[in-house]
Amino acid sequence: MASTGSSSSIAVADADSARPCDAVVGIQSYNDADTIAGVVASAREGMRRHAATGCVILADGASTDRTVAVAREIAGDECPVVAVDYRRPEVDPLKLPYHGRPGRAAAMRAVLQAARDRRAKTCVMLDARLPNLRPESVVSLIEPVLRGEMDYVSAHYVRHPYEGAITKSIIYPVFRALYGARLRQPAALEFACSTSLLDHFLEQRFWDAEGAPTGIDMWLAATAVTGRYRMGEALLGVRSVAMRPVAPDLSTALGQIVGALLVDLKSRAQLWHRVRGSVPVPVVGNVDETAVPPAPDIDPEKLRESFRLGYGALRDVWASILPPRTIIELKKVADAPPERFRIHDDLWARIIYDFALGHHLKAMPHEHLLGALVPLYLGWLASFMLEPGTDDPDAAEQRIDRLGMAFETQKPYLISRWRWPERFRS
Repeated sequence: MASTGSSSSIAVADADSARPCDAVVGIQSYNDADTIAGVVASAREGMRRHAATGCVILADGASTDRTVAVAREIAGDECPVVAVDYRRPEVDPLKLPYHGRPGRAAAMRAVLQAARDRRAKTCVMLDARLPNLRPESVVSLIEPVLRGEMDYVSAHYVRHPYEGAITKSIIYPVFRALYGARLRQPAALEFACSTSLLDHFLEQRFWDAEGAPTGIDMWLAATAVTGRYRMGEALLGVRSVAMRPVAPDLSTALGQIVGALLVDLKSRAQLWHRVRGSVPVPVVGNVDETAVPPAPDIDPEKLRESFRLGYGALRDVWASILPPRTIIELKKVADAPPERFRIHDDLWARIIYDFALGHHLKAMPHEHLLGALVPLYLGWLASFMLEPGTDDPDAAEQRIDRLGMAFETQKPYLISRWRWPERFRS
């Protein structure tokens, strides 16, 4: 059902807005009048530069400001804005999705359906809160699909080596090892897809699943790679996002992101058991290599202390998930001085794989299991930060690549326990 948003008196775009077009840019919005203008302007200019006919599908959650009206004013006649409804549920502020967008799966589904109705050759998903989005970024997402080179193009943002550590330490290496594609940011909120992949997405059953609001982005990436669609990444520079009034705490964010990954790998076990090795994905676009975000305010010594306290408080809980050998190794880590505080790659890979197995076997309530992972994650981050050279972007990239290789090397460890868990319970 079309909607103009509760504060807009502008009529819904007329019937010819549903005419076939080359590109559809989908934007999920809710009270984003302060930032929507720049996003729509960049979408319009990006499509114009590629000589692509297109429109903007605004999945608006009944904004009470002028979000929809501003979007239409900026787009003008050459790039119609069509607003579609999606179900935006009420969410406890303390349990907001890590990306801050309740109802994201419903919004994305509405956009993809609108793109299919218009027989679009590509559909691009953007966030309404990107104040510094450039037209070049939109072009980088659109072009590989319209040229027939790729079916799925994921955003790849420049981050400080210490930012995005959940992705670097868990999501990327697990995704790489299990699904065979070295996609650096598998849960990126911005992406583009082809017509054939769009149809494939809409055929899936996960849209209404319990974890869809937080897991849909990663699930779509996994669907693309396991469906053998052509994957790629677009370099989009530094991702600057308008501040949210409430941000989830670390435990909530880690539980949502890692939980979505574990749900997905369980559903695709028959596929990833057969995957061997990994391949890099093509990268398109250019970024200013000097534009590196400032270092986040993180004290590795505090992280180390959190790990040590976690070991003391959760050792028995960990022992119900991890084998005795791993508990012994973790004690050595907890007792080590800062200069020798290291969680080595093979150990970390086995820890994550054992938590995946614990999730699969329902060793304990999933919320408790993922909560028990937090101190271990903080220990990994402390170890990473205390390792010489990891504050350098190039060195950090090489370091994360080696971590991904370790997860590939340890993959048989997961497969053997997944297939025959009763052999490894003692």
